[in-house]
Amino acid sequence: MGTSEQSHSFIRHAESRHLRTAKMFSMVIAHAKQQKEIRLQDLIAGIYVANFDRILRFWPEAATFEDFVAEHCGWSEHRLSTWGRWNYEVQHPPRTISIPFSSRFFQIPRKYTFAGKMFGLSDELKRVYGTAEGLSPNKVTSFGRVVPLITPELFLVATVRTEGVELGKRLRDSGIQLRALEEVAVRPLDVPDKLMF
Repeated sequence: MGTSEQSHSFIRHAESRHLRTAKMFSMVIAHAKQQKEIRLQDLIAGIYVANFDRILRFWPEAATFEDFVAEHCGWSEHRLSTWGRWNYEVQHPPRTISIPFSSRFFQIPRKYTFAGKMFGLSDELKRVYGTAEGLSPNKVTSFGRVVPLITPELFLVATVRTEGVELGKRLRDSGIQLRALEEVAVRPLDVPDKLMF
């Protein structure tokens, strides 16, 4: 196995652009909660922030979805305010100072920024990703490997289907239209690569 293959051997799935955006917001949320890792609740709240219009159709009404996120994911900030947090961080990155006549530089960190922060994934979140990998009907090529593609819809279905996940039971009981969600989540796509970019 070549060096390039070894360095990407940990890749087990690819995220659609919609789920990548949700994951980005889950970092904002985890940082606001002063956590060192992203939890399952954070990613579902990230899906709410990033994909509200895409996912809303699976709940009877917007308030039901918003109440679920506030009560069970611990995130009651309006999604547009969360977008505002992210926009502020992007427009105000940490300052970088270069040392004259050298290639060295360092950043002056801001206390309340998530920029440059590394977050781990909780064990429960990893388990749900594992379920989603097994459920995905769509495969894409990522770093030279064929891997399952995970979308926000598929991730929500995996949350419900992963054994021992309390949030999955609460999601099932939230009024979500699970059958309609599953139909969309496990539908084979003609060109799944188009959801990557």
